[in-house]
Amino acid sequence: MQISISSPAAEGVEASGIEAFLDAIENDGRTEPHGLIIHRHGRRIAEGYWAPHNATRNRLVYSLSKTFTGSALGLEIGEGRLALDDLVAHHLPEIFGDADERTARMTIRNIASMASGHDREMLLEAFMRNSDDPIRGFFQIQPDAEPGSLFAYSQPPVLALASILQRLAGERLVSYLRPRLLDPLGIGDLRWSTFGSPGIDLGFSGVYTCLDAVARLGQLYLDDGVCDGERLLPVGFVGEASRVQIPNPQRDEPDWQQGYGIQLWRSRHGYRGDGAFGQYMVVLPDHDAVIAMFSCTASMQSVLDAMWQHIVPAMGDEQLAHGGTGDAALAGRLGSLRQRTAIDRCGGSAVDGLDRIHLVPGEGLSHPTITSMEVVGDALTIREVSGEFTVPLSAAWSTVEASGVASCATTLPSGQIVVDLAMLATPHRLEITLDPAARTFTALWPNGLVPLFGVGIDPSLGSMRAPAAVE
Repeated sequence: MQISISSPAAEGVEASGIEAFLDAIENDGRTEPHGLIIHRHGRRIAEGYWAPHNATRNRLVYSLSKTFTGSALGLEIGEGRLALDDLVAHHLPEIFGDADERTARMTIRNIASMASGHDREMLLEAFMRNSDDPIRGFFQIQPDAEPGSLFAYSQPPVLALASILQRLAGERLVSYLRPRLLDPLGIGDLRWSTFGSPGIDLGFSGVYTCLDAVARLGQLYLDDGVCDGERLLPVGFVGEASRVQIPNPQRDEPDWQQGYGIQLWRSRHGYRGDGAFGQYMVVLPDHDAVIAMFSCTASMQSVLDAMWQHIVPAMGDEQLAHGGTGDAALAGRLGSLRQRTAIDRCGGSAVDGLDRIHLVPGEGLSHPTITSMEVVGDALTIREVSGEFTVPLSAAWSTVEASGVASCATTLPSGQIVVDLAMLATPHRLEITLDPAARTFTALWPNGLVPLFGVGIDPSLGSMRAPAAVE
């Protein structure tokens, strides 16, 4: 996919609107922005990353993975391997031998649109029913309503869909997508966590990729499945996937009550794929635009609110002749973004070299995999049952590529040391407080945003990284 670079003004966008969006999310204490890309008329008009995050690193996109699964579904429909109204039982006959009548009527459309007929998230129940085969366990639980009549956001239907697609493809989904979607779009390194044996690409989560890949996938959907003149997704699939398949007015947030499509959410403006803690692929057909964003947020709705308040109104119909100064200011700002450091958050001063101090968990909650920590000079070693890694106690963000983390630190007037640890292959940041006097530490996820372990991420800090690439 050829993506040319343009300016906001050349594509009819007021740069001040994008700057106002940056102001809004940077000043919202619930949100840590990590990366932003905006396309207008097929051209990239804005791109920036809050250091230590950058353009090239793959990271877990959580449920935005579902849109890659939905794309694989579209491709297989186009190849005649299955149809939306096929019975699931036709593709998983070994599981459906004793299925109840409602389950037996379940279709591919139902499991792809969160309309299995169950009224709740089913992941835990599916594992409790059959820990070795949660897909089988899921289909052993009778739906609460007729399939296709009730929305409930749930993971096992998507895992089942991924299993079917992988079975029909005869290879992992990530391998199936490579020549058909990823290579044509110009998406390089994309990795997918697997479940079970033989490994099934997780489907509902587990994709690790960069923000550029998300923007390119959004552009493909905006262009109705066509890339550089070549049709990738079959005629009609994008329209079907992005329309309301099942209503969901019971949701509280306005952009989560617009209805669900096929592995896509409808929005007050356009539609989107998204992932937990603020991973967005927003497609705006009425404005010929795509917004891709990585963040860590306790309020995904507030980020969309800011998009609608600032970016969407800035999109006009005509090229702007007066954009030079605004465009230049925006470009300068996008090139110098950085995440707040521990000193920015807490005050204090740079950490001076310390004598060797061994620390153990203090009272209260702390990340459970950490067994101890040790400070030597200006470095902190974090020990877990599964291994250890060392990070610098620097005032500015410092990245340790081998561990996939970035750190910064500050010494408070009390003598305590606060360390921020950005887990760069995820949206998450860990806040560590060292108490040299008591020789204890705490390690907490801010705002209660604990990573969703078991959906493509390992609870060990040293293992929070992308899986191995497909050979």
